[in-house]
Amino acid sequence: MKRAILLIVFGLIGLLCGYIASAWHDDIPVEEIIEKYAYDNSQFLELDGMKVHYRINGDTGETVVLLHGTAASLHTWEAWTDELSKYYRVVSFDMPGFGVTGPEPNGVYTRERYLKFIDDVLVKLDVDSCYMAGNSFGGYMTWSYAVAHPNKVKKIAILNSSGYPRGDQPTPISFKLQKMKWLKPVLTHLTPKSLVRRGVEVVYYDDSKITEELVQRYMDLLLREGNREGLMGKTQQITYDYVEEIKQVQCPTLIMWGDSDKLVNVEAAPKFHQDIPNSELLIYENMGHIPMEEIPEQSVADFIAFLRK
Repeated sequence: MKRAILLIVFGLIGLLCGYIASAWHDDIPVEEIIEKYAYDNSQFLELDGMKVHYRINGDTGETVVLLHGTAASLHTWEAWTDELSKYYRVVSFDMPGFGVTGPEPNGVYTRERYLKFIDDVLVKLDVDSCYMAGNSFGGYMTWSYAVAHPNKVKKIAILNSSGYPRGDQPTPISFKLQKMKWLKPVLTHLTPKSLVRRGVEVVYYDDSKITEELVQRYMDLLLREGNREGLMGKTQQITYDYVEEIKQVQCPTLIMWGDSDKLVNVEAAPKFHQDIPNSELLIYENMGHIPMEEIPEQSVADFIAFLRK
């Protein structure tokens, strides 16, 4: 009996060690990330010790600035960029802690720091007036930036944006783990690809649109040196204590939402619509958290129609 128990224990330990070995990943050097994921027109600017990865597409019309969400990158806007650049000058960039840009050298990931970063980038790129669109955390920064700099933003679109307390909506286990500082030595090395795939499945409604290439991109950019630590820093430092500021958004606002969003419940959409005086609301049926990736043609057409009004 004891022998059988020992065999089971050793077997479980072996399985655990095997799992850890398969999920344990070293950081990927930024040079490898650039080689694989930079575009032909990718550019880099020096800012506060970071080499900020950005793109400018299109050379006519007014400027449209696109802000990605948590654990994403400017790649999330690829289809939108292709269409918008026919009519506008499109600026997109990887925010600190994500994409090719990588982590903040000083480890600060507060809302105020992100607002300053966005403004500093736009100043360096000579953008003094623009339209702006953001998804999820990028939506949070979009409406926040519109409040902080009302003279610089003409219109905004927020897609499945953060901003209100989560209420009764379940918090993903990955977010809960990232808030545990004592897990940092583990979570900055232990990254199961299955967990990354599950993260992509959560934000998509139609799993048939999820390709292996897409999952690998999210995986690789998460493994970009410093990004796992940056993700934890952002999760731990960002707060959503600014609900009253939503009512201070002055510019015309398009609120775009998937009705089956598992991360930011669609119930937040009418709240934004009620609190932002000059706003329009679009709810997409059978849609998840990132309509600009899952239904890019329809969502960008709706955004362009809004800009042309």
